[in-house]
Amino acid sequence: MIARRRIMFDNINNFRDLGGYPIKGGGFTKFGRLYRCGIPRDPSECDMKTIAQLGVKEVIDLRGDGEAQMTPSVFRDPAHGIDYAQLSLLEINPASTNSDKSLADVYLESVEEYKENYAKVFRFLADSEGPTVFHCFLGKDRTGIVASILLYLAEVPMEDIIADYQVSGTYLEAFYQRENANNSDLIWEGDDDHLYSRPENLLKLYEHFEEKYSGPIGYLKSIGLAEGEIEKLSKILL
Repeated sequence: MIARRRIMFDNINNFRDLGGYPIKGGGFTKFGRLYRCGIPRDPSECDMKTIAQLGVKEVIDLRGDGEAQMTPSVFRDPAHGIDYAQLSLLEINPASTNSDKSLADVYLESVEEYKENYAKVFRFLADSEGPTVFHCFLGKDRTGIVASILLYLAEVPMEDIIADYQVSGTYLEAFYQRENANNSDLIWEGDDDHLYSRPENLLKLYEHFEEKYSGPIGYLKSIGLAEGEIEKLSKILL
């Protein structure tokens, strides 16, 4: 397949390749190794054919345990021949989410309260054969945190990491409009701060990493990752 960053599906939103970003010192991240997206909800036959053409071997579901039980991922079915893992990085649903909390603070809660699962996610990625897909519900927040750290380890400039994060809000706009027009209960959140991907949210997270851990690598070490595991992660996109 032709290398491209955004890949269109019938029923999978915000599906993107982490390839094609410039690397400090020269070169670009490789296409066809890591994909990020929203939940593969009721994928069409064409969607599944595209997944097969991409050669996806592993899928990591970052949604909460309750979310994953309520709306099981299609990739849980072993018939698809994909290694599936569900590792919650935050439970997000109308009953559990504190809408008074800013999205930036939700990110801090995620990385602090779910350290054990962050370690598992990054170990899964370090050991994966790839290509690998990782997703949450929208493919914006929990997915965005993981994607940003992987790009950081590949030495992608921060402005490109922010750009990769920020574009989710644009790509999800049509989905929001469609679901609201259909009176769907999928989009129950009414706060634009929570629905979109403003740069300040990710910047606040990285300020937290710097202040508490001397950066993202320090955070990874604090959750138990060894130097060798971090080195593996840094080479996935190279």
